[in-house]
Amino acid sequence: MKSLFAAVLIAFCAAAPALAAEVHLGESDQAAVRAAALAYARGWYAGDGAQMAGVLHDKLAKRAYLKNKERRRELSELDKAGLVAGTRPENAQRYAKAPRRAEVEILDGFGNVASVRLQMDEWVDYMHLVRAEDGEWRIINVLWELGEP
Repeated sequence: MKSLFAAVLIAFCAAAPALAAEVHLGESDQAAVRAAALAYARGWYAGDGAQMAGVLHDKLAKRAYLKNKERRRELSELDKAGLVAGTRPENAQRYAKAPRRAEVEILDGFGNVASVRLQMDEWVDYMHLVRAEDGEWRIINVLWELGEP
């Protein structure tokens, strides 16, 4: 019985890489998706609202369940205008000595859509990007969580 279990476990582990999502985007699209996510991160850390605005779709929705003053989780939502307004020049000073971590992992992509995981200093953003009418990749959805994984 142990040898059967071991054989099944070995077969599963060998197949695990094949179970990962396949990204159906060309190299140039993957580079553009990665560049948009990095511009978002750099814009935030630098407090550069213009840089941030340039990679956001007009219909952006950014959401998280965060603890309120009563320590209950509630939905926090931002649109494009709110996120750009929150990308303040003071961020540059706030993050001056921070690592400014911005690790991009493209989770999936197909045609004109992509899913990305962006690891920042103190939170993780899960993003959906779309190829806009002008051909540029823009962030349309962000779901994020505070804390180191």
